[in-house]
Amino acid sequence: MDLRIVLGVALMLVSPAWGQPGASSAPDFQARMSAASRAYEELDYEHSLEQLDAAKALARDGGERGRVAILRGIVLADLGRRQEAQAAFKEGLSLRPDASLPVKVSPKVSRDFEEVRRNVQRELARNPRPPPDAPVAMTDAQPVSAPSPGVVPPPAQEEVRRTRSLPVLPLALLGGGVVLGGIGSYVGLRSRSNVNAAREDAFYSDRTAHLDSARGQALAANILLGAAVTAAAGAAVTWLLTGDSPSPRTEVSP
Repeated sequence: MDLRIVLGVALMLVSPAWGQPGASSAPDFQARMSAASRAYEELDYEHSLEQLDAAKALARDGGERGRVAILRGIVLADLGRRQEAQAAFKEGLSLRPDASLPVKVSPKVSRDFEEVRRNVQRELARNPRPPPDAPVAMTDAQPVSAPSPGVVPPPAQEEVRRTRSLPVLPLALLGGGVVLGGIGSYVGLRSRSNVNAAREDAFYSDRTAHLDSARGQALAANILLGAAVTAAAGAAVTWLLTGDSPSPRTEVSP
């Protein structure tokens, strides 16, 4: 047998393309889209949707996914599934805002498509975003790390310093002691004045009255002066016990 005939037969058995004219050995995105368009024109909507599913799996970027979504919307619109068709149009136009209908459609479908386009354009105007698959520009700025959940960063650095608290109790005791001492001194002077008056009195009764007053005033003066000394001592003790205790004062530095 001729060697060329043997090689030809072997090639026919190995390659299925020889036995199936027009078949592609490696179906790609464009082949699936073409098959979906042909099935749509032949009113074979289910087969068209199957081809679109396969094309979506092969899509390499947002532009190709947008083409798949728009053609899917057309097929769904012809099937009477208007809400699903509009959702597909929205998906496709969000990825390709300037896209046009790839096949001839009815005026109703065309109106729905343009209405969805206007809605998408309004949304994009309110919330602009970069085009699909656009490269992200790299900058030298370091990313700012977000705070951990539940942790609120302090608005300023807080610094606690030890300060001397206002000695309220020692001051009160000292003030009371000064007042009592002043009153006691005044009463003591009155007592001495009565003693001097008693010495000058000619009558016994008057002298006795002055002496009695002097004794009472002297006793009161001694009590007041003793209370004054006690208050002063208490002020000194409480000052020593509480005056050096630190009280925290928070200072906020910007």
